[in-house]
Amino acid sequence: MDSLKAKGNDSSGEPAQSQARPNFIRWLDALLDRIYRNRRHTLPPQGITEKIWGMPQNSENRQDGESYFLHYFQSQGYGPTPNECVTTSVLMCMNLLKDLATQGRALEPDRNIQSYVRELDLLGVWGWKYRFSTSSPLPGMMTPWQAILALKDFTKSLTRKYGRSFKVKMQARRKPSDLIENLQAGRLILIHGAWQMTIDRQNKNLEYNPLLALLGGMPHTMVLIGYDGAESQWLLLNPADPWPADKLKPVTPKFFKMTTDQLMDFWGRKFLFYPPRFSITVISPDG
Repeated sequence: MDSLKAKGNDSSGEPAQSQARPNFIRWLDALLDRIYRNRRHTLPPQGITEKIWGMPQNSENRQDGESYFLHYFQSQGYGPTPNECVTTSVLMCMNLLKDLATQGRALEPDRNIQSYVRELDLLGVWGWKYRFSTSSPLPGMMTPWQAILALKDFTKSLTRKYGRSFKVKMQARRKPSDLIENLQAGRLILIHGAWQMTIDRQNKNLEYNPLLALLGGMPHTMVLIGYDGAESQWLLLNPADPWPADKLKPVTPKFFKMTTDQLMDFWGRKFLFYPPRFSITVISPDG
């Protein structure tokens, strides 16, 4: 019996090597979290007791931000690939900006994610300026940097058609106070972050994805449209929630709500091929 232990068996009779691997996986999983997670602790915004909405709504909707913004929600689950969070967030902003530029006159119908992607795919390789096509090796996705190009060109078209101009700029290493300031100034905000992934199959609290865990997590972009001071919650349009169970049936739009701790964990987690921590793309009405 002692000789068997000396060759690598523990007291339970299981090879020591079989136990060492799960221990190493858990250690590596914890190490990856320490490398990529947010280390900045931030308290919720102080002195805000009601809801703050981002973009100025039309006068008839100004008091009803919930129905106004939910009207513009779209789910990336209706896109041709599961990688359409940036594409869908950008499209929601485009429809909101068009409403602002036309003062709610609805001169043109809103575009949905299916038609927008189809338009970009028809451009062939020229469409890669805005989004890697559905048939490309990267399989159908828009990066935050392509989003800036798409938004800038779209806002230029609004200026030509309706005389309203906008500024689009990415900012990094921001704080929650910057988010509040932008909301109060009536700006639209694309917020870029990542969800924590795990390489440990035994970890039931996180989604198992070894590749993404090694790269920093699941990158994701959402539209921040408000803050609820009474509930201490950030209000977002999350293109991945709700996700359609059946693409032939519509989903019921809803706000995605996060506490400041949850927001900071998402916003401050570093994915290697995404913008720096605490990055946002801000769209500001110019005048």
